[in-house]
Amino acid sequence: MDNEMHSNAFSLRGLEPNPLIDAAAPLLGLVIRIRRLADYSSVESLYQQVLDDITVIERELVAQGYENSALVSYRYVLCAFIDEAMLGTQWGAHSVWSQQSLLSRFHNETWGGEKVFGILARMEQEPERYQNMLAFIYLCLCLGFEGRYKVMTNGRDEYNSILRGLGQQLATLNGDAASAPLADALKNRVPARSHYGNHWPLAGIGLALVLALGGIFHLYSSALDERVAQVHELLEQLPR
Repeated sequence: MDNEMHSNAFSLRGLEPNPLIDAAAPLLGLVIRIRRLADYSSVESLYQQVLDDITVIERELVAQGYENSALVSYRYVLCAFIDEAMLGTQWGAHSVWSQQSLLSRFHNETWGGEKVFGILARMEQEPERYQNMLAFIYLCLCLGFEGRYKVMTNGRDEYNSILRGLGQQLATLNGDAASAPLADALKNRVPARSHYGNHWPLAGIGLALVLALGGIFHLYSSALDERVAQVHELLEQLPR
């Protein structure tokens, strides 16, 4: 992966108290960049780097005590999220990624658009147990993951309903049912497509991720001011 694609602009580590989100933050930032590239020539090296990153993330979370069953679901959602972004680009759809997606590599499946929402529905039955995972899925939705609803006729209304419901559930879990950012969850959503092409600035990528994280950060309001200050400091350091 070239220096720009693997820039420290994607680190954003240590800003999020949810270990699942914090560990994936570099790859979430990468997805924002991927969607806005009109072309990219080093897809094979990018693919290998992402494989390595996912393996490192798993080891990190195992060391933190996460059970294997939870990590399998987490990895599945993360792979589906990255695959959808990559295969949604013209250059990614005609690359090694289309021959062996992350889901196919790690889970022997070719498309996770259906199963991700099945995982979500199952975990919503035990929200206290899976709060961190629900917050991670919520962030993936805010960052543009659509799954089966991307190809369903009139699926947008159901998708929006799921997003709003999940946001409200997370707010309620935190004892903040009236939370403004989560009550209107669609305002947190980053569009999956834009007109910036190859010229999307790195600072903008960080900002897009931070804005989507805003709804999640609000769940941890006691540390919000400090985290916002850290984010602004990070953005000031990014290349213009």
